[in-house]
Amino acid sequence: MGPATGMANDVSEPAQCLTMADFGAFERRYRLYHRFPSLTRNDAASTPVAEGWVDECRPDMGISLVGSRLTIHHTYETHALADAPAHVSIIVMLEGQAELMHGEKRITLSPREGVMLSNDGSCPLSARHMGGQRLRAINLTLLDDARTAQSRLAAPLTELLTSTAGGAWRLALPEGLLSSLEQWLNAPGAGTSHTLLGEGLGLQLMAHGLAAKENAPTGQMDHLGVRDRHHLARVRECLHDHPDASHGLESLAQLACMSPSVLREKFRQAYGQSVFEYLRQRRLEMAHDLLREGYSVQYVATRVGYRHASNFATAFKQRYGLSPRALHQRLSLTGVVNTP
Repeated sequence: MGPATGMANDVSEPAQCLTMADFGAFERRYRLYHRFPSLTRNDAASTPVAEGWVDECRPDMGISLVGSRLTIHHTYETHALADAPAHVSIIVMLEGQAELMHGEKRITLSPREGVMLSNDGSCPLSARHMGGQRLRAINLTLLDDARTAQSRLAAPLTELLTSTAGGAWRLALPEGLLSSLEQWLNAPGAGTSHTLLGEGLGLQLMAHGLAAKENAPTGQMDHLGVRDRHHLARVRECLHDHPDASHGLESLAQLACMSPSVLREKFRQAYGQSVFEYLRQRRLEMAHDLLREGYSVQYVATRVGYRHASNFATAFKQRYGLSPRALHQRLSLTGVVNTP
């Protein structure tokens, strides 16, 4: 939950400053209200609460995909009004942190984490964004109208939107989808292609949300606590930032303050894949980017942590359907490769 102003997310345009008055301008539209704990009414017109870019994409009736890139100066809270319509939201945090309240459930979202929330309108829903941070997030919202607009979503949305208790499900999103969300968020927010990309990403997010619900039919959050999630995020950040390092389960377990067996179990529970599946995926995605920049296959293999180029070539072809050398040659012919 967060501001959605409909302004283009085009970094070529100056960042927009959002004051308390600006937030009030779209409260009626989304049936919500805001609280600003550190500000008074006298600050309404003059004090920027946040500044940056927000892009709202509406690919179909009842569906909106909002991307936010903001620097938050003052803490603000977003609360859904009692008469807010039933809806399903999928929120993905790419940078920064937010604290959500869904009924009695308190959910902290850290970078590269996602959650799906369903609300029939009777469940209190709020979000708190702390000041002094950069926030980059994606919010997919589906209203009742989406059941008509997207017939393939009619049955699952009916079940979610008519739930008497609502539900919350953690999402383990693959790195490929997170990277695509980043690219969409960073692209200028205009034109048919941007809308079509937004629609595709929205459907992928919904697919992961429905898969999470099917794996947890009671609608309950997983049992990982805040401390566990903090330590697991530290392990994933280490793997993401240093894929070339020689990582071992023992050393990663020490970083997570867990035993190796507990780390193995909880990492899969949190992210939907094993520690080393994540590492392999991260290495290959980084390799793909480096090859596009024009680096040699041997250099890329070493740079992403493979000791032998043959092992790297086999893993790369399994993931992308062609060898690193073939990709490099294809990009060279099309002029896509950038020479470093």
